[in-house]
Amino acid sequence: MLGDNDLAIPEKMLDLCALRHKLIAHNVANAGIPGFHRLDVAFQEELRRAISENDANAVRKAELPVHTARKPGVDPETEVARMAKNELLFGTFAQIAAQKLRIMRTAVTSK
Repeated sequence: MLGDNDLAIPEKMLDLCALRHKLIAHNVANAGIPGFHRLDVAFQEELRRAISENDANAVRKAELPVHTARKPGVDPETEVARMAKNELLFGTFAQIAAQKLRIMRTAVTSK
């Protein structure tokens, strides 16, 4: 059951952002290789399904599948923009997780 104090979604999103960061760095590092296809992680549909089932375990167990772009080539400027967006997303979910932990701590320690 997904509740207000459940960390399943923020935890999985932090995992997603960490993996995406590695993939973006990999893409930039290999941008000069002819025929290189950029990598990304497709997770939105699986997360949407797990949330719709209202199942925290399904969210935690959801896979983070890496996929390859159809067309070869990497635009380093686009990858840097994707990395900036990913950093913002990571920061947002880190704040959400921290807030949920504060709420849990308050509930446990209050009298």
